[in-house]
Amino acid sequence: MTDETAKTTTQGSGTQAQPLESEWENIGRRIEAQIRGEFASLAGAEPDADWDTIGRKLDARIRSRTASGVGAPAGASWEEVGRTTEQRVRQAVASGVGAEPGEDWDRIGRRIESQVKSAVGTWAGASAEDDWSTVGNRIAARIQRVLDDALAPHRQSEDPPPQPEQPKPS
Repeated sequence: MTDETAKTTTQGSGTQAQPLESEWENIGRRIEAQIRGEFASLAGAEPDADWDTIGRKLDARIRSRTASGVGAPAGASWEEVGRTTEQRVRQAVASGVGAEPGEDWDRIGRRIESQVKSAVGTWAGASAEDDWSTVGNRIAARIQRVLDDALAPHRQSEDPPPQPEQPKPS
């Protein structure tokens, strides 16, 4: 700090140099220029580019890399990138559940629901055509039958059913 950019004030018995307001403004401008330069470098812009240019270049760079990652054309808009992403996800999910690649989400969802009902309900005698309430009731009934079968020998004998082991107090 030079004598020209310092303001001397008296506080108590001593003196202290205080930067002028213009010095703080200069420091702020240098910090902003350094940060802007770093962002410009990330965006592929000139180091002294303005924030609008940096923002546009950064958006284009991110969009281009995202498009490339999802298989969209290099110059694709965000809407095209989104559509391509949705299409790829839908095709992957459709393939995973045995649906046709062009099926819509509604059909894919119904297929998934049917497969889940079949997988969950088969053990209990439910079918994919049953509604969830029926599937749940059949599962509950099957669980009750399993419990009844497991406990039947103990009900017929005079011995009480075995009790689960209780944890020992510490």
